[in-house]
Amino acid sequence: MNDVDALLDAMQAHGECKADLARLLGVSRSFVSQVFSGKRDFTVEQAEKIARHYGLTPDHALKIFFFSLDKSVSS
Repeated sequence: MNDVDALLDAMQAHGECKADLARLLGVSRSFVSQVFSGKRDFTVEQAEKIARHYGLTPDHALKIFFFSLDKSVSS
């Protein structure tokens, strides 16, 4: 399981979807979809907010942030 899978699992465990994540972060659903497709990146602050909300470790927050960067760099 990679870190994005861990995020998706945490979202599912909370009964939340990408639209809920967008509301949490104060961004559009399109932005969240673009992050998951590698076209945009979460900021460090957004990754930390995600980790706090879903009970992930700070390490996961950074991995979520760097995953989005890695994906967009390789695109």
